[in-house]
Amino acid sequence: MKKVLIGLVSLFALIIVGLVVTISMVNLNKYKPQIVKAVKDNSGYEMKINGDISASFSPVGISISNVVIKNPQIKANQKFFDMKKLSVAVELMPLLSKKVKVKYIILDGLNLDITKLKNGKFNFEVVSKKTKTKQIKQSQKSSSNKKTELPKIDINKVRIQNANINFEDLKSKTVAKIKAINIAVDNIGFDPSKKMLQAISFDAKTKINSIVFDKYKIKDIKIDVNMKNAIVNMSDMKLSMYDSLVDATARLNLNKKIPFLNIEADIPKFKLENFSKEYLKKDILSGVVKVHKKFSLSLGDIKTIKKTLKGTALIDGVGVGVKGFDLDSILAKYNNTKKRNPADLGMSLASGFAKGGNLSGVFGANSGGTTLLKRVHIKIDIAKGIATLSDVAIATGKNRIALKGKLNILKDRFLDMKFGVLDAKNCAKFSQTIEGTFAKPKVKVDATSIKSTVNMVSNLLESFGVKTPKILKKKQGKCKVFYNGMVKQPK
Repeated sequence: MKKVLIGLVSLFALIIVGLVVTISMVNLNKYKPQIVKAVKDNSGYEMKINGDISASFSPVGISISNVVIKNPQIKANQKFFDMKKLSVAVELMPLLSKKVKVKYIILDGLNLDITKLKNGKFNFEVVSKKTKTKQIKQSQKSSSNKKTELPKIDINKVRIQNANINFEDLKSKTVAKIKAINIAVDNIGFDPSKKMLQAISFDAKTKINSIVFDKYKIKDIKIDVNMKNAIVNMSDMKLSMYDSLVDATARLNLNKKIPFLNIEADIPKFKLENFSKEYLKKDILSGVVKVHKKFSLSLGDIKTIKKTLKGTALIDGVGVGVKGFDLDSILAKYNNTKKRNPADLGMSLASGFAKGGNLSGVFGANSGGTTLLKRVHIKIDIAKGIATLSDVAIATGKNRIALKGKLNILKDRFLDMKFGVLDAKNCAKFSQTIEGTFAKPKVKVDATSIKSTVNMVSNLLESFGVKTPKILKKKQGKCKVFYNGMVKQPK
């Protein structure tokens, strides 16, 4: 019996050795044309394998290098996928019991160049009559047959190394770039009884060098990711935005037709100088503020994001510098000079706001100097494409200014937005209503604006000893509170 067992073991060993030798002796490169043709026939893509196809026996696996995939329906020379190397290794014994156990999948040097065309289609979409007919036939055939059970698949680990993703929307002119993506995926499972995304589960650690989206630049991203039942939880997210450390958590729901994202982020020390230089492209801000954001949105184009965006943004800080003008000096001139029209102040502030904070130069002869804000508090609530200025105010050494109203971020318009220069009673010594588009704001001449202007002129005339009619004099007593938020009147 012992001799029989030894013989069987020896035979089994010889079979494995023979299999390994056979695999190592086969020149797999001669199958390149068949692989390329199969990809073309089944997907419509043009595939090129510029490197080698090789087999390994410890562990048993295969690797393909320098793969390029193009969509012939877009441009003959436009690739949307290229990869330096793909390596896959499997265990042999589980295959005998119709189980697939993958030891590892390694994708090295993956590059995706995704473009959304002006017609709404992506550059990787291939549609042809042949493909449609084939899909219909396959669908009819699969519906008439009994449900085929997929084999259970277990993957030990997946590694994505040095990947890059470039995205461009030609219609909205949106550009996004993700560079140097490194992902280590473990505890991978696939449950064939569930729908595709719900069937996948895994744990992953992600490192990304940088993400550039519109004017936003994010660097040194580290995220712990868990996916189960098509829900992706991203915990312990750490990243750098304008050289400011960000702590965040996020939850991505892939069960919906359009992926839905919840995200919460804290920036304890947001460096305004770096933000000003990189985002605004002007050196006009200095200092540090605290930032807290909590949002939910559907992922898609800019319009979809704006339409579904919901949440709160909170910014708070002390000792913030604004270069290019001295706000206290400007307000003093508007209070004491005949040549100044109070409406000009509203237009100046509106124009600066519409130009992304570019207040430098909008005050004309008043430009120059620096404004030191003793307190900045900005709380904005967003829902259904409308941003509500819930508590927005600043305080200098001598003055306090508040903003209230709403912004239509879908149509880029002001909605009855008002600003006021406040007194100690939280009333407006002077207020203006701003309307119109962000690009072309205008001051609304209403009763409040006229009253504010009349009161200012009345005070100006009286400062020169000119008596004004009673109708022009400012009524004493109670006033209508314009602002009652976190920022207090400077002493």
